[in-house]
Amino acid sequence: MYMTNAPLPPAILKLLQGQLESLILSYTPSDDVIEEQYLLSRLGLKLQTENTLSDDLARFQKHFILYHLLFCLKALFVENKTGCLVIGMAKVQLFPIDALPQIADDTSKAEYYLNWQNFYQMSDVVLDEYLNAFWQQMSGRLKQESHISEAKARAILALSDDFTLLDLKRAYRTKALITHPDRGGEEAQFILVRQAYQALLALF
Repeated sequence: MYMTNAPLPPAILKLLQGQLESLILSYTPSDDVIEEQYLLSRLGLKLQTENTLSDDLARFQKHFILYHLLFCLKALFVENKTGCLVIGMAKVQLFPIDALPQIADDTSKAEYYLNWQNFYQMSDVVLDEYLNAFWQQMSGRLKQESHISEAKARAILALSDDFTLLDLKRAYRTKALITHPDRGGEEAQFILVRQAYQALLALF
């Protein structure tokens, strides 16, 4: 469907997909969520590029490839009746075909990650402009949560107690990209991520 060349050779992508499938099927407990960071660390994904990437953009590219493979696996699992892979924000979960919980349609998210053009179109500048423009558009008509505690904000952004300003900015950009409605995320989650970021930013 999408003709843009992938950033890795087909043979490497197929190998990574096989490794990812093994990781998911062998994960215990089998009914628990599998964190994105766990999958990335086990895959050991490395990209060769002529350009020097920022940490944020390099992280986005690894995330994109992982989610591309996850959506490919989801279709394969359904076709083979292996189970149904529920792909959420920085986590996945495998359910038996006959025990699938009621979940939101993720067709638009799948279309985004299956199109390699979206991989190549992202840059640090585009990411910043995109997130800021969307938030400005939304902020005028949304009711802000009156207060988010520091503990809740850290949990939303998956930050440790001793996070730095750089940690905060990286976590925000990563989570905001994943939850952005135009990327198939939920508007409410995107808003919460932004509010958590603003609450913690005030500490610096």
